Amino acid sequence: MAGPVETSLEGVLFCKHSIGGIGILKNPVRIEASKGRAEKVSGDPRVVRRVEKALETDEWSRNVGEFAMGINHRARFVQEFLETEKIAGTSHIAFGANIDFPGGKNNSTNHMDFLIVEPSVTISGKKGEIDILKKGKFVF
Repeated sequence: MAGPVETSLEGVLFCKHSIGGIGILKNPVRIEASKGRAEKVSGDPRVVRRVEKALETDEWSRNVGEFAMGINHRARFVQEFLETEKIAGTSHIAFGANIDFPGGKNNSTNHMDFLIVEPSVTISGKKGEIDILKKGKFVF
């Protein structure tokens, strides 16, 4: 595993199920990201306040620190995020610290994970685009 390029995340993240440190959600949270940073958070005001507080921890806490895909078919959707993030066919994105990953440069004192259920994941590189997941199903 390696840390992502900290300036690479672009787009909108819809987290409908679980956030590390907060737990299972009743309402979705929407995060707009640009140049690797969480720019705008919207949704349930109580959850948004907690997310914004975490993202204000330090200057690195809004930067993408992790992108991973779950591959464990036995993992369950539970309050404890460390098991939930491993459910096969999910992915999660974290903002904050990643210096414990090879090549990670984000030295934040915070790390907050956001679970995505049934994601579609396409990786772009020098040789073009490769679909990895479509609606939570591995396609390679």
